[in-house]
Amino acid sequence: MEVVRVGFIGAGSMANAVHYPSVAECPFTVIESICDLRADRLHATADRYAVPKEKRYTDYRKMLEREELDAVYVIMPPMGLAPIVIDCLQAGKNVFIEKPPGCNADDAWAMAEEADRWKLKTMVGFNRRFSAVYRYAKRKIAESGGISSAVAEFHKDMLGSGPYYGMSILTTDIIHAVDVLRDLLGEPVTVEARVLSHWEKWMHSHNLFYALITFQGGRCGVLLANRTAGSRYERFEVHGRGISAYIRAPEMAEIFRQGAEGQVVKGSELTGTDDTRITYGYRDENFHFLECIVRDQMPMTHFADAARTMELVERIESFGTVL
Repeated sequence: MEVVRVGFIGAGSMANAVHYPSVAECPFTVIESICDLRADRLHATADRYAVPKEKRYTDYRKMLEREELDAVYVIMPPMGLAPIVIDCLQAGKNVFIEKPPGCNADDAWAMAEEADRWKLKTMVGFNRRFSAVYRYAKRKIAESGGISSAVAEFHKDMLGSGPYYGMSILTTDIIHAVDVLRDLLGEPVTVEARVLSHWEKWMHSHNLFYALITFQGGRCGVLLANRTAGSRYERFEVHGRGISAYIRAPEMAEIFRQGAEGQVVKGSELTGTDDTRITYGYRDENFHFLECIVRDQMPMTHFADAARTMELVERIESFGTVL
């Protein structure tokens, strides 16, 4: 198998926690070069992965000019993401980014259209799709005849902390739950939502999100998200023909079949580890992207697919009311 040469733009905590180690573990990749504006983060990360000093950059444009790379990971906040990604695409590099894919759907589509222009592979890190218990439960329901409805819950104890990056928390975080609904049910047809603010007024941002969405084929999805809850709680409920699954990624999933005892599967049992980088799908999403480059296939969560998730996010957000 050919070697995939990877460059990183960004050496922050998220990149170091899940993406660098996952790329390093992939048997057919090499971390060729790294760029970060902060010299301390740059050299600490480069030392950890034995990247030579001449392949360490504080200017990503120089890295793109000088290094022969097959893929670039751009792991940074959404503000200013799109121009850097487009530069990478115009330099002929396949690109992986974290969610959200830019600040809005226009950003996401601009990146998607540029990638299509150059026929490059792209991916957004929607790791829930790659979580072991989620994939197992989704497969079992699909084998029973398909999915009719789903509920995605994603609550957090964020009272007093404000939104990420000063942006809508629906765009920056709850987008994971919205993306799961699209993955399970397809493309939306109608959206009814209640998007509200309670208990606090951070830059007039919303913190309660409730939506009822109909999808193609008459499938139904429900989004429930409260950011002033008592704790973090993430759950997906999926129903098919005589079968239901209740998923707490990455820990476990309960599967019930009509007339049979329930089955409990655990992420640690499916993967052989308690490491959330693996049970939560981070390693597998990276492997998927890198394998798609070698196999000349488009990754599952490519930029155009992510842009459609961003469009659904904006349709839900359009129902917002600040009380």
